[in-house]
This record gives sequence, C-alpha cells and structure tokens, in this order.
Amino acid sequence: MRNLYLISKEDFKNLFKNPMWLFYGTLFPILLVVILGFLGKDGYGSDVTSYDYYGITLIIYSILTSGMTSANAFMEITIRKPNMRIIYAPGNAKVIYLSKIVSSFVFSFLCHLFDVIFLCVIYHIHINAVPQIILLFGMAELFSVGLGVMFCCIFKTEAMANQILSIVINLLAIFGGLLFPLDGYGKIVRKISYLSPAKWLVKASFSMIYDNDFSWFYPTIVGLIIAILAVFIICNKTFRKEDCIC
Repeated sequence: MRNLYLISKEDFKNLFKNPMWLFYGTLFPILLVVILGFLGKDGYGSDVTSYDYYGITLIIYSILTSGMTSANAFMEITIRKPNMRIIYAPGNAKVIYLSKIVSSFVFSFLCHLFDVIFLCVIYHIHINAVPQIILLFGMAELFSVGLGVMFCCIFKTEAMANQILSIVINLLAIFGGLLFPLDGYGKIVRKISYLSPAKWLVKASFSMIYDNDFSWFYPTIVGLIIAILAVFIICNKTFRKEDCIC
C-alpha cells in the first residue's frame, strides 16, 4: 500500500505539472458549456436554461473523457522510464496500473469539481442533492479512468487505446444526449439512447436535481459498481509489465 501511495503521489504531481492536462481538465469543459450554452439559449426555457442543461451534460462528457488522461498517464512515451524502474524494484508490478488509476481519478475529479463550482457561481447552474451528485460523478470518474487503463492493457499502446476510446466515448455521448437532446427525434431514438450509460447518468442527474427523484440514482450506481469491478478484473487479467517498457 505504501508503494501504491508513493507512486500515485508522483503520478499526480506529474499530471498537475502538465499545462495541457490542466487546460483539458478545467478550462476546456467550461469553454464547451459557455459556447454551447450561448448558442442554444433561445431553445430552452427559464426553468431549465441552456446553461443548466449543458452544465450537467458536458461535465458528464468531460468525465467520460478522463480515460484519455489515465491512458496517457499510463503508457505515454515519457512515462516508460519511470515504469521501468518500478518494474525492476522490489514489490508488485501491478501498482503501475493501479497508481495510474488512483492518480488520474484524483486529478480529474478535482478538475471537474472545480468546473462544477465555477459554473454554479458564474452561471447560476442549479444543483440539488449535492452528496448524491458528487457520488454519481465520482463513480463515473473512477469507471472512466479505469476504462482508459484497461484499453491500454488490452491494446498495449497509448495511441491505439486513445483512438478506440475516443470513438467509444463520442458514440456514448451522442446516443446519450450529452451534446444535444434526442427526445425530439422520436420514440425509437429515445429507446435507443437508453442503451448508452451516458443517458443513465444524465437521467439520474436531472431527476435528482429538478424532480427530487432518486429512482434512477440507485440502479445507475449499481451499474457503475459492476462496470468498475469488470474494468479492474480485465486490467488484472490483461496487464503485462513487459508492455510498459517496450
């Protein structure tokens, strides 16, 4: 556990020192909300404004893209030499991928928590059921960073993992209604959208915030727990320390 803590601490520092990841984790989601909220402000009412809608959906989208952060933290070319030292040091080599999940989770979660606070203060985005929303977003964050590491373990390279991950995330986002609402496209499209986990996250969030309805919260949390366990199991089965130094 001590090795995991020490390595995760160094990985977190490396992420925090990278201006590109700081921009991508904090300013980029805010810019998305500001731009799409401004462009769509005439299509929403006064109770739920465009900033309310995109403030939730685009933060969820940003959370799903956290897998790219963990993939880069795991197998980026500059990380391979530190990984090599860990592999040949005493201890379990599996702390390599576990530390990347832990550090990426803490880094991404703090970035997105800052985004939510900023948007609530500046654009008066309404957030209710705060503990449940934090738990929901935190579980989704852990799944996302774990997914990024899992793809690296399967495809063996950060570039291939990010390419596949980008396709998967954008498909989930489109069918989940994160980039634009799908309710106006008919009954069939609405039913298809529920196949996307992103739709479950959006439905649970809006139900709690605006209807004080927690019926979607519990099954979504259970689904995330199952997905996280599956990701960790696959990482454990597919991880090979040789892939981190090639």
